Amino acid sequence: MKKILYTLLVATFAHHAFADNTESATAQNTPQPAPAAVVNNNAVFIGNTAYIQNPYNAENYPTTGGGTLVVIESQTTNQSIAQKLFEDGTYNVYTGTTFNYSANGTTGQQPTPYNTAIQPYAYGANLFAQTGQINGFSVGGLMSVMNPFFNNQMNGINAQPGATNYSIMTPSNSQVTLSEAFLEYQYSNKVQADIGYIGINNSPWLNPNYENNMLVVPTTYQGAMINIYPGNGWLLTAIAFNGAQYGASSGFTGNTNYSLNTINGNGSSDYASSNGTVAIGANYAALDNNYNLRLWGYQFDNYGTLLYSDTSLTMPVNNEMSFNIAGQAGTDQQWFQANNAISQANTNQIIQSYMAGIKVNWTYNWFQLNLSANTMWGSQNSYGGGAMVSPYTVNQSTDPTYSNGWMTNMISNAFTGSEYKIGTQFGFLNNNLTIMPAYIYTSSGDQQWNGTQEADLVVNYAIPQVKGLFLFGVYGNQWLPQQNQQYDGSAWTSEIGVFYTY
Repeated sequence: MKKILYTLLVATFAHHAFADNTESATAQNTPQPAPAAVVNNNAVFIGNTAYIQNPYNAENYPTTGGGTLVVIESQTTNQSIAQKLFEDGTYNVYTGTTFNYSANGTTGQQPTPYNTAIQPYAYGANLFAQTGQINGFSVGGLMSVMNPFFNNQMNGINAQPGATNYSIMTPSNSQVTLSEAFLEYQYSNKVQADIGYIGINNSPWLNPNYENNMLVVPTTYQGAMINIYPGNGWLLTAIAFNGAQYGASSGFTGNTNYSLNTINGNGSSDYASSNGTVAIGANYAALDNNYNLRLWGYQFDNYGTLLYSDTSLTMPVNNEMSFNIAGQAGTDQQWFQANNAISQANTNQIIQSYMAGIKVNWTYNWFQLNLSANTMWGSQNSYGGGAMVSPYTVNQSTDPTYSNGWMTNMISNAFTGSEYKIGTQFGFLNNNLTIMPAYIYTSSGDQQWNGTQEADLVVNYAIPQVKGLFLFGVYGNQWLPQQNQQYDGSAWTSEIGVFYTY
């Protein structure tokens, strides 16, 4: 709609600027050019400058200070091989520092491991680079360097051997990690295949390689992915991987987030690893990208079979106002693996879950209002009474469930029932500053979580004077029922981050 209005304004301005009074009547009857068509989002997902493996590409991080070179096909005709490789590619450097701290209410006790950092300070940098294409082929990778100096003094007594097991997302140790290393093939905007250490960003139940409050790369995978655009608004994806790497941990393993969250004193885990995952998905966009549909299926080895769908429709009223309604549904079963990591760690429990959700959004200029609700259920002897099993988003709160809070998460906390969320967003300073308060309420048959309340405040500021400089802050407060084993009046978490991308 904005593109259509812009085209009409330009046409009108051109007419008044160049037509004199004697020609005005004739010019007004002259046919005007048709408005430019809105490009389907899925039609441009694959492209020689889309760089979907780059965590800091334009879609994820639009305010980079530099890096990506946009090259049209005619410019590459007379280039040498070296020029195609090194002049036509892209790179980004992402650097920053974060401070995390959390505690349980009145006593200020440290939270359970992995929820947030026991070692609260970290700094570092990530370097992504990808060559240009030769006959459709290119290579790329991403290197992370965390806390190269002063790590012991920086975090004091918390920087002890083994302490990083509690905080792979905000590491306290010195760390040099190869997070991505891949070979890519691309045919026009129709087919793209990536193999090696890769990021996966268009699959709802896999943690992506970018989160705007993370210093490290959240998750990458050892495997392959192929995306196909057959036309008519559809994007088809197939994924297979046999290992993952989380944050600044070293190496790709079969460990899932369930494994990492239950590391015992001897280094073992209550939850077994996974031999791999296969997934297929279809994303559809239509009506000038105002309508979207996703259909996904996952076979998580040792962790169940998950089927999921969501859909949304945006209804523009005018240039400043629009409404959006969205719905989601999914199920999680142990159809092909009765003896699995969940049943082994939780005696006589099975994987069986069903979920549904709805979300309504109203946008007016610089203000948004969101209302969402989810319900989740299953049999009495199922894990968490019917909680979804999500091995690559659990404890990272990046699953697509609408009503989750910064701390309260039906999947990470493994409870069923209903969850309700009201959230707002305020945009100031040409939307460079966004402030997002939210409130969450939980109703559950699990008395440890029934009546849980949460209030969040998230602040983002992209400093316009220094393109690529980004500030982030969050504070979340959770009020738990007395039956909760971690009850201490309330629990809270906070983070402050400063990031720069070039």
